[in-house]
Amino acid sequence: MADSETSTTSSAVSRRRMISTTFAASTAPFLPSATTPQATANTVIDPTIRAWREWQSAHRKTLALCRKQQCLETKLQRIIGIPHVCVRVDGMREPVRITSLRALDEVIETYAAAATLGDELMSKLCAHQKRWEEADRRLGYSVALQQEELAANQEQQLAEALWATPSSSLAGIAAKLDALIAMGQWKEDCEELPWPQIRSALADLRRLSRNGADRNKSQAAEREL
Repeated sequence: MADSETSTTSSAVSRRRMISTTFAASTAPFLPSATTPQATANTVIDPTIRAWREWQSAHRKTLALCRKQQCLETKLQRIIGIPHVCVRVDGMREPVRITSLRALDEVIETYAAAATLGDELMSKLCAHQKRWEEADRRLGYSVALQQEELAANQEQQLAEALWATPSSSLAGIAAKLDALIAMGQWKEDCEELPWPQIRSALADLRRLSRNGADRNKSQAAEREL
């Protein structure tokens, strides 16, 4: 019997992203837009800020694609259900839910009585898988999943480029922490070490960055007088 998997599983990346924090999905208050007068000279020339903005755009795209494929997966499961068959033979304490040909092979190897049902179970499992694949093509779930994985890879590359870029401002350091929190926490406001401590450090950097920006604006106004 074939040993290929017929079950359809969710992307681990997608699952993580659905419960991860989305700090960077909204505009970070400590980073003024480069097109606004509020942007300080140091912030504008800090290459970390430019790298952060590129990463943030990719992060938003990944989250949007994640939500899209999750919705499609939920719809697909509701319409078709995860491909599976249930089998119960002498020697089994409970019925076994089989979701792949490989798992079916293992059941047959363990319980000889299941061998007589092998062809029937394989036929049912493959038929269910075929219905799943046909519905998948109509809905576009696999396409959306592939798009999300590509976006996630691009986001990871931009994040690595961001963290490798030397910061020349407090806002640049804060930008790195912002991306780290958004990609690292398994849920928003996670209380496990080190996330509360990193959020605290980010809050300090935001405050210092704002104070520095206020002083720069005040000094600029005084020079204009």
